Amino acid sequence: MSDDVLVLWDIDGTLLNSGGVGRDLYQEVFRQLFGRSLAACAPMAGRTDRAIILETLTLAGVDEPRRYVDPFIAGLGAQAEAVHTAVAARGHALPGAAEVLAALASARSVGPAAAFGAVFPGVLDKGGVQAPVTVPAPMPVTVPASVAPVPGPIPGPASAPGPASATVPAMSAVSAVSAPALRTVLAQAAVPVQTAPAVTQLRPAPAPAGHAVAAHLTAAHPAAARAVAIAGPARGRPGRVYQSVLTGNVRPVAEVKLAALGLRDGIDLCIGAYGDDHEDRTELVHVARRRAAGVVGRSPAAFSGTATVVIGDTPLDVSAALAAGARAVAVATGSYSSAELRDAGAHVVLPDLADTAAVLRALLA
Repeated sequence: MSDDVLVLWDIDGTLLNSGGVGRDLYQEVFRQLFGRSLAACAPMAGRTDRAIILETLTLAGVDEPRRYVDPFIAGLGAQAEAVHTAVAARGHALPGAAEVLAALASARSVGPAAAFGAVFPGVLDKGGVQAPVTVPAPMPVTVPASVAPVPGPIPGPASAPGPASATVPAMSAVSAVSAPALRTVLAQAAVPVQTAPAVTQLRPAPAPAGHAVAAHLTAAHPAAARAVAIAGPARGRPGRVYQSVLTGNVRPVAEVKLAALGLRDGIDLCIGAYGDDHEDRTELVHVARRRAAGVVGRSPAAFSGTATVVIGDTPLDVSAALAAGARAVAVATGSYSSAELRDAGAHVVLPDLADTAAVLRALLA
């Protein structure tokens, strides 16, 4: 039986802070669709774009709001270039995010035992089965500005999306700017914060494959590079780590947010789940599992149970993971405290992603 792991990252509040771009984006798309300002936006934390849009349109008094959800989603995607510009200017990657993503990308290439055995020698040591553990509270790849904007009009209220016929203007508001065995973890190697190489197009990168990807990523992250170089023969966990996202953002917006802050490489966006896939975040876990199994050539049950790990910063991230039978790892880097995340039922609560070894232990336990 495979011991592969599917790690699904929330984006906003977990990997990065986008600087409030989301609400500006909603304002602009609403203005383009309805010709007026949006008075209030529905709560966003931990929710999907489908759910947020529907509630926002209802609050705004739009008749038959569900009729406009798909046009609104198309409008969000059409603003991808402006979102990239705004996030690059106003946002920031959260501490440790780039380092953990690079380390897990190396594990995809050579397996966790080979990738972590030398640099983080305690991460995969087998230990006794433990009850869910909580870690106590505190005890940029970039896309050039020259990339062409996405063509095509935002669909009108009564029409389905049609062929591209115009260029959507940049949004003014924004462009102004897994078994549950606990492993012992040893001291983390120092990892300097650096920036990943640039990409040149707004399109999904091919799925990582082989040592070439590890070499590409680890050039910017010495801890992961050392892991691949000196690990020696594989031992311990035999599987691979596949990482993607489980996010409330629609895919084009998710991708440019990650790219703007140097977090795009090493994440296979083809096996993730997005805010336009379903209103219910729990359903996104099942969507990602099916996609991942199909892409890597496994049975639909390959990532069932705690072979899927969901990491996020809200109680809704936690509840979605638990409802799907996945392992729930929470980080107190958003608007919720460690206590609130613990009360939501997270298997592990981390103060942040800064301690790479602690994060790896939480994800691969």
